[in-house]
Amino acid sequence: MTIEEAMAVIERGRLEPVYVLTGPNRYWAQAWLNAARREFLGENDKTSFVRLDGVTDFKAVQLELAAGGFFASRKIVVVENGRWSKKEEALGQYLSSPVADTLLVLVEDKASPSLEKLVGSHRFVELKPLSPVSYRRFVEAAAEERGVRFQKDGLEEFCRLTASNEYQAIHELEKMALTSSEAWTPELVREQVLTLPTDEPLWDVTDALLKKDVGRTIRLAQHHLGRGVPPLVLFIMMARQVIQIDRARRAEKAHVPLTTFQKEEGLRDFVAKKLWSAARQWSEEEVSRLLDWASRIDVAMKTGYGEADVWLILWIALLSRPRTAKRSL
Repeated sequence: MTIEEAMAVIERGRLEPVYVLTGPNRYWAQAWLNAARREFLGENDKTSFVRLDGVTDFKAVQLELAAGGFFASRKIVVVENGRWSKKEEALGQYLSSPVADTLLVLVEDKASPSLEKLVGSHRFVELKPLSPVSYRRFVEAAAEERGVRFQKDGLEEFCRLTASNEYQAIHELEKMALTSSEAWTPELVREQVLTLPTDEPLWDVTDALLKKDVGRTIRLAQHHLGRGVPPLVLFIMMARQVIQIDRARRAEKAHVPLTTFQKEEGLRDFVAKKLWSAARQWSEEEVSRLLDWASRIDVAMKTGYGEADVWLILWIALLSRPRTAKRSL
């Protein structure tokens, strides 16, 4: 089903014990999880929501599901890119007798047709880009929530410039809410909204990060920020790269062949080799430090706490922090 259909399922309050979210649109993956969390656990319950990444044994997932929450009877377990063998078989057995009062969500970059067939289309959510009409509705709702009003054709111009990029749309709307309370004309929208540059790729900054070249990474990040690329876009790209480095390190440690890692991650040959090689240059402490801070900075950026571009540069600089330095947040 589409993400819109999946969001409607949450609104009706009829959640199944298992869902699969698959596709490139991570904005809607997080939006669906946030909504499911509020509906299933309640607004303030944060102890019964667990994320697992790169699990290689489904028994670990089952144990987490069976453990239950600390202060609530219900629990949500989110598994990102699980790598256990015979995935469909293990999931099929679980579906026949799921743990009561639990919600298991598999987040997959690319799910197989057999997995969709197993769980059924009513539990299989495809995270594809929204249609133009749906994207317009999304922008309208997000603008209304922030008190941003558009004059005739201003909304269409905003949607054209943000090009179905939900993260950029939110970023621009929040700037507009602080800039003016007047209705935005197409002309004013063009002055305010910076289209994502397409003349230069953004992969140079992630390549510099892979090589742990902190100085070059910061310079390139500042260059792209100056071109109008939103800080959150750059941050998501780089954080994703560190997550993949972590997965490559874990795979090699578990004696998983490079070809298997490439297939499981859905990567092109040269990308997988580049990650595999880079992962050997990263220590566990370096990966853990950046991922630990990434969750905090992600929240800060999305809630408007502090300056997003400052958070981005700070996060990159953490890679060069001495091992003896202590965390304080």
